[in-house]
Amino acid sequence: MSWFRNTSLSLARQLSRSLDPRHDYEPQACYSSFCKHWQQAHDIILKSQPQHLHDDVLGVVNHLEQLATLLVLEARAREINHLSNPAACLEYLLSENLLDKLYEWAICTGKYENAVRLEQLRLFGSLISHYSTQVIAAEPFLRPLLKLLSSFRNQLPPPNLESQLVAVLNQLCVVLMQNMKFIDLFFLMTHTQNGSQAEFIIGRLLLSSVHREGATGSAARDALLLCAKMSARCAPLAHCLLAGNACPVLATGLSGLYSLLPRTLDDSIHRLTPDDVNQIHKLTLFVDSLEFCNAVAQVAHPSIKKHLLDLLYQGFLVPVLGPALLQSGGGEQAAAAAYLELLLRCGERAGLLRAVLHFLFTYQYDGLKVIDVLLARLEGNSQLSLVTLSLMETLIDLNCEDVMIELVYKYLLNGQHLAPSYRHKISDPEPYRESAMAFLALSPKCCSRPIEKTKEWVDELAMSGRRVLDLRRDDDRRVNGVNGDIAMSNLVHEVNFDYGNPNETLYSNYHAYVCDARFELVSRTIACVNWTAKYDVVVSKREANNNSTKEMKEIEPQSSGREQDSLVSVCTSGYDTLKTSETSEKEPHSLTSLNEEKTGESKEHDSLNSFGESSGYDSLRFRNEDNEDSDTYAEESFWKSFVKVPPSVMDDEAPSVRSWRVSAESIIGPLLTILLRKAATLLESDVTEICRVSSILCKLASLPTPLLSSLLLCSTTTLQYNIPSLFQILSRLKEEVDIVTEDLENIDDLVDKARVFLIQREMALVKSRVQTNEDSRTASRSQRTRSPAARGEESPFRRVESKRRSLSTSFSNMFNRKTQASPPQQSPQNVHYIQSRVQKPTFTQEAYWNQSATVRSVLNAVLLDEWLKELSALAHEHALRLSADLYEDESYVRSVAL
Repeated sequence: MSWFRNTSLSLARQLSRSLDPRHDYEPQACYSSFCKHWQQAHDIILKSQPQHLHDDVLGVVNHLEQLATLLVLEARAREINHLSNPAACLEYLLSENLLDKLYEWAICTGKYENAVRLEQLRLFGSLISHYSTQVIAAEPFLRPLLKLLSSFRNQLPPPNLESQLVAVLNQLCVVLMQNMKFIDLFFLMTHTQNGSQAEFIIGRLLLSSVHREGATGSAARDALLLCAKMSARCAPLAHCLLAGNACPVLATGLSGLYSLLPRTLDDSIHRLTPDDVNQIHKLTLFVDSLEFCNAVAQVAHPSIKKHLLDLLYQGFLVPVLGPALLQSGGGEQAAAAAYLELLLRCGERAGLLRAVLHFLFTYQYDGLKVIDVLLARLEGNSQLSLVTLSLMETLIDLNCEDVMIELVYKYLLNGQHLAPSYRHKISDPEPYRESAMAFLALSPKCCSRPIEKTKEWVDELAMSGRRVLDLRRDDDRRVNGVNGDIAMSNLVHEVNFDYGNPNETLYSNYHAYVCDARFELVSRTIACVNWTAKYDVVVSKREANNNSTKEMKEIEPQSSGREQDSLVSVCTSGYDTLKTSETSEKEPHSLTSLNEEKTGESKEHDSLNSFGESSGYDSLRFRNEDNEDSDTYAEESFWKSFVKVPPSVMDDEAPSVRSWRVSAESIIGPLLTILLRKAATLLESDVTEICRVSSILCKLASLPTPLLSSLLLCSTTTLQYNIPSLFQILSRLKEEVDIVTEDLENIDDLVDKARVFLIQREMALVKSRVQTNEDSRTASRSQRTRSPAARGEESPFRRVESKRRSLSTSFSNMFNRKTQASPPQQSPQNVHYIQSRVQKPTFTQEAYWNQSATVRSVLNAVLLDEWLKELSALAHEHALRLSADLYEDESYVRSVAL
């Protein structure tokens, strides 16, 4: 149909855009011209001959362009001048039954029918856009529109015609959403072998385009989402969408797109970012489809939601995603785990998230739950291990009670990891205060070099022509116009500290860590407000036998109506049944029913059956915890498990190592055991793994549950002999660092280089985030031009944190890639790191820090020093939270997060 795009059509469309209704509109002239154009078009239609059909079609199409232009001009003029009298051109169009005559002629145009239908759709689009409710119920408009739409029922139109059709359908959905009284007009009766049934023609046509790429697919998904939203208020529409196979189309489309994803990912990827999605075209399509299914599940009629989730569960998660996670090959497993993590980030609690968590925590392959398989992959430092760590971090960020019960709390509830003398002290704020100072005291000796010395060293490099950083002096630092040391004297919540300046590092800024710790604790406290228990007491064995989680102090439901944040409500057989701790009946497939004996005698720690049971568990459990050497023994026992056993004694030593592993995992669970084990090998680990492990442990420590925070943060916690605290592990690391770096002649030089390396990575990340935020705001502005119902809620996957409160907010993401591309181009006044590849010092490259174990240990020591500040700040804030009657409220989080 390209031959129709001639000069006259182009000029007509340009004219319609350039006409100004305030100056170019004269009612009588507009009406006369409209009548003349239709008469001429009608004459051509009446005299049309097959041998001259080409010219006849071209002539009619030209006149239709003029008619559309005049209709738009009249509509815009009436809107500007607030005219209430009848629209003359529109009245003429309806009274002359123009649209019906045009349709009847179009079906006789043979090979030119699509060209005429395209102009018909454009004319209908103009009418819907500018007259909407004035015409939608008018028979001279509705009858030919329905006939035209029905003609596409069993056809696959060419791309340009499909695009225009979807645009008209989208416009109709917007009008119907605003005026649902008209929705019955678009139910058509269809006759099948099973009899007659109603069909919603708009939904039927949209399904053909919902998986298209580009603007057409996007418009189709927006329109179908509006249909789904209308179905929540219109049961007949919900029935039609179900009968029209809307749910199978969405579910099978998602499965099909998943099958096209890369089987493996680049070795440097351990968490998919928006950049990764944009660079992998098939992944972009998958995420679009995923977010669309998620949005439909949130807004549709309950029957549609249930059917869609069932299909996704039985048709995608179980037969597609599950086998992908279990396939052979570390690269393939890592890619599948990365896609699962992305799925969790994209899912919403009212959408797909419930079904995904139900699959993750309850479905079994060969007797093993999916979550147990994933936990077993945390060991090592391969890509698979790093991807699985990212997956666990995403699960923790859900702030979902039953997720945390399965991962952590069910192991800690009975307090077997604690000495009896300490079990009643876990909510005491004093140990946290002591720990805040104790963590800072663990700073490696090599990191005692003042930051000012590093600044002087950087300045010396700059004077020699090797500019690597532009570090600001303390007297230049200002926070919201307030000098830094003045601001430091104020309480955090009294000053709105903005650490989002991309030109200023937050390295070694303890105050920033305190700000970040407060934000984390307050936001997670609010997120966990509807949890059924505070996890601030140890459950005795007697209580455990009576399913004591129901006897623990519960938080009353809030009047605000926040959704129950529990996997009990997430993982029911219907995926959406809300349950509280007082619910007596449990769904047969719910996580609650599967774990209702998790604290009972007969079935303790059943999720560890993949690792086997410890024959010495009972004897270890009742060891004399008050022995004065117990802390030392715990530390030594823990470290012995990492000693490389010589081959000659392998057979003798292996049983004790296995015994430690099984018993430790049985007491505190596999997640905490592996995280602590990884923390213990921090000096030998890759920086990517260090950042990820430290981030996960800090997120766990920021939960407002003393049962867990006391284990991770309290330096005086008395634990069982084979369960060391995080403080004990870090104490041992400090000793090792001090030994390794004690005799290094160039230690100060290495520390300076390590600091510059970390600051460069911090600045590069923050600057990229600033650009991403700008792009996000631009996208948000464009999104606001769309229908509020169509645009829906912003995708969780695309949300970007707009503020940086401390280095820790970028700490775990600083090494999101083992090897990164050169930093993005910046304007000269904003450049704070060297950009020339030729002049860039070798120590600013990651390869420099992997050249030897000694050099790497210095970098890791600097990382450890920063992590200790973060842990100290968390302990400090926990002490405040446990001491205060009212710690903070939601207004604080909103003010800081803006």
